[in-house]
Amino acid sequence: MPRPRFLAAGALALVVLAAAGCGGDDDSGGASGGNVTLTFVNAQDPGTFDKVIADFEKANPTIKVKQQVVPFDDLNSTVQSRLGARDADIDLYDVDEPRLAAFASRGFLEPLDDLKAQAEGKIDPNALKITTFDGKQYAMPRWTSTQLLYYNKALLSKAGVKAPSSDPAAPITWEQVTADGKKAQSSGAKNGLIFDQVDRYYQLQPLAESLGGGPGLTGDKMIQPDVTNPGWTAAFTWYHDIFANGVAPRGIDPEQTPGLFGTGATAFFAGGPWNAAAFDKEKGVDYGVAPFPKFAQGKPATSTDSWSTGVSPFSDSKDAAKKFLSYMTIDAAGATATTSNNIPVQKDAFQTYLKTLGAKGARYQQIADIIEHSLANTAVSRPITTGFVDFESVMNKAFADIRNGTDATTRLTQAGEELTRALAKYDK
Repeated sequence: MPRPRFLAAGALALVVLAAAGCGGDDDSGGASGGNVTLTFVNAQDPGTFDKVIADFEKANPTIKVKQQVVPFDDLNSTVQSRLGARDADIDLYDVDEPRLAAFASRGFLEPLDDLKAQAEGKIDPNALKITTFDGKQYAMPRWTSTQLLYYNKALLSKAGVKAPSSDPAAPITWEQVTADGKKAQSSGAKNGLIFDQVDRYYQLQPLAESLGGGPGLTGDKMIQPDVTNPGWTAAFTWYHDIFANGVAPRGIDPEQTPGLFGTGATAFFAGGPWNAAAFDKEKGVDYGVAPFPKFAQGKPATSTDSWSTGVSPFSDSKDAAKKFLSYMTIDAAGATATTSNNIPVQKDAFQTYLKTLGAKGARYQQIADIIEHSLANTAVSRPITTGFVDFESVMNKAFADIRNGTDATTRLTQAGEELTRALAKYDK
């Protein structure tokens, strides 16, 4: 997932939940006597949608919602394979937002402009924008995301390092994090800094954005590579150097990174709000939170966006699917019931989320304040482009090579050449 960890947690095997008949029943009834069963394919943790489905079915007794939960890594291929065959047994499905343009351009998403009209004023307009392609609304956004900086209080104190401010408008710089991480290592910390999603575009995009480098793509169709400009070069030269200098460890994959902070061996950890719950359970770390850093000569920039839900154009139950989708995303009660540990984009549900978070204590109030500020002021969306999957794949490999020692300028130049070839097919 080049996306938030809680989104990647998905089921480990195909699970079918809340089964109540088969999908694709006609809205008009027929043999079912007017009853409709919707099939909702998603890659979320079991239980995520249980409450919203139960509440919806109680209010709409003729509509049942059956979930098909697939492993995250299999979601896109599963949906593409089935919709490519015009399978009517999928009614709704998870849409990873940067992949929306590719699905819409292939005719795999039903336009939802009628729901967009209902959502205006109720859902964050930025979330509606990121789920729009070619002038049409193709999915309804559920959640968004952001990033924080966690720090180990004991390790910083031992090194005589001042803890970074929790003021959302006053982020520490990456240069200061590097220097403070080195000091912590000199006083016993194993690692100075670790990124949660090491080598993944979702979390690393803000590095280039902070220095004015943009998202890495440009042009009317966002298919022209732009990863060798000064902002990208400077950002990923720094990224190369923190590994070369031993501030950040090599040979670690994203599944291992939280544990290295949770066990108390790491001074700084760049991760999402979802990491806090796991760190709370760890006895080896007393942690503080701060806003995601920026570069000294740059501006604050934070990752954002998350999952949305789309309707299959091949569904025989589109009206019922839209009714459930409206409740799950536009209605405040439905959006609140769907949040789990995620940040809702429905405005009333978002305020409820912040209040619930803050009620957990002072540290969580700081997290709530950082979330609210970053989403309003520093969030940078991934580019809306039909070529996103190719772009992300090329860049993730480049990030890994840079981390493992390849010169940043050389590798970014190579990535730009690879992207030119890979994205040419979308310029038609």
